[in-house]
Amino acid sequence: MNKIIGSLGRMFVAMSLAFIFVGAFGLSIARAGTEDSSVCASCHDAAAATHAKGVHARLDCAKCHSGTEKHLAAPGPDTKPARPDAAACQVCHIKDANRMNWAFSEHKQAGLDCTACHSNHTPKKIKGANTGKYKDANSALCVSCHREVNARFNMPSHHPLKEGGVSCVDCHNPHAGKNQALTLKTEVCTKCHQAVRGPHAMEHPPVVEDCLTCHTPHGSPIRKLLKLAQPALCLRCHSLAANRHAIGAVADGRVTGSVLRNCTACHGGIHGSAFDQHLRY
Repeated sequence: MNKIIGSLGRMFVAMSLAFIFVGAFGLSIARAGTEDSSVCASCHDAAAATHAKGVHARLDCAKCHSGTEKHLAAPGPDTKPARPDAAACQVCHIKDANRMNWAFSEHKQAGLDCTACHSNHTPKKIKGANTGKYKDANSALCVSCHREVNARFNMPSHHPLKEGGVSCVDCHNPHAGKNQALTLKTEVCTKCHQAVRGPHAMEHPPVVEDCLTCHTPHGSPIRKLLKLAQPALCLRCHSLAANRHAIGAVADGRVTGSVLRNCTACHGGIHGSAFDQHLRY
């Protein structure tokens, strides 16, 4: 009798261990099915090929595509996993200081998502007229939407974007808004244009406040990216004092064309001076 009870006990223990093993093995298979991209690749071979070449090659499909488990359990168009949106991307990329202010960006406010500029698996194919003329891929992608800016880079005076000297992202942060930094607007320009960077003993207020008071950043028909030719540009703020600009420097004197031709011929320190309050040198 004791032998029978002992045999039954050992059989019960063996069966219990078998059930536990099978359950654990089945659970591991289920988990592997949702985490292993090779399961997805058995059907989505084209997507798997591009995924293997992309920057996200080490990530499994379920990391970005929600609803993968339901799709594996019942494959079909009704259970198709969702494409990753900005929220899915920010699970990883929110830690990046360049992307943490996405919620305040102009692209976000315009209703765009990450996939408007980025592809899930490989770099996004750029479409649009004249984008092939840009050496920088980021800039070519930007002008494929910003057509009005693209036209300005065809003007005689323009930043060397097509030539590859600068990129759109050197001045613009596509993942943040314009007002996220507590810095002056001019600091974006003076990162490169350090020769005109202050402070100066004699400042020119428009230069301190905003370079775009006089310059247009993308392109202009006027040299040095000026909004207007001289003296029209300067006369928007300044009047011509006859006692300084007229013949003989007398009040109510006649102002000659030479004075109206080029203000910076005399006011060479237009961006600021260490010596002269009239910015002549």
